[in-house]
Amino acid sequence: MEDIDFIKKFTNSIEVESNIYSCLMIAISDARKITGRNIETGKQEFNILVGNNDFLNPDSFIGIINYLLILDMIGEIFKKNGFTFGKKNKNKKIGKALKQFGGVISDCDIDVIVALRNSLAHNYGLINIPWEVSENGTKRHKFTLINTDCEFLIKYPPENNRWDGDFKDKSETTSTEVSKENLINLIETVFKNLKQDLENNEVKLALNDGIDELKARFTIKY
Repeated sequence: MEDIDFIKKFTNSIEVESNIYSCLMIAISDARKITGRNIETGKQEFNILVGNNDFLNPDSFIGIINYLLILDMIGEIFKKNGFTFGKKNKNKKIGKALKQFGGVISDCDIDVIVALRNSLAHNYGLINIPWEVSENGTKRHKFTLINTDCEFLIKYPPENNRWDGDFKDKSETTSTEVSKENLINLIETVFKNLKQDLENNEVKLALNDGIDELKARFTIKY
């Protein structure tokens, strides 16, 4: 199989070659299954994943964590031809994925999505304290995830009422609100645009060791 054919199949089929499976497609399939979406299209169908003893709530943190890790993978693996990253997002995998394949999105919104990913992945919670102090505390957040339909992706507290790191503060007015469904829809759009750009031969691997690194790091054998 030619390299380009392997890369395209990597984003379309769980089994890329005999007994070689795409980590990206496994992650997509699992994320859709957990959040009650159609496995093939990613459309919300409110399916419930039934287990042996109980069912898994589609609003579980596991689903949104999976989707955020998919952004990480896409940003690390792929680079759109001719696309250049600003200094701010040069080393952010999530920023790279969103800037290339997510349409128009602000650096501030990217910071919030990165902060949400860190708070969920590292603590399975909704508080993010950055390692480095950011200007005006803009990377420090107390999150509220909105599981119902809403018009916004991210809703910020008033500038003079941002959460200041006080753990005794339980007020909802200082929280950064994120729509879970709109964020997942955005990530599904990133994945859709990536596949379309690949079909148009507008994307290459961003990995230093190319196809060998892709096969070694992002595929598995069962």
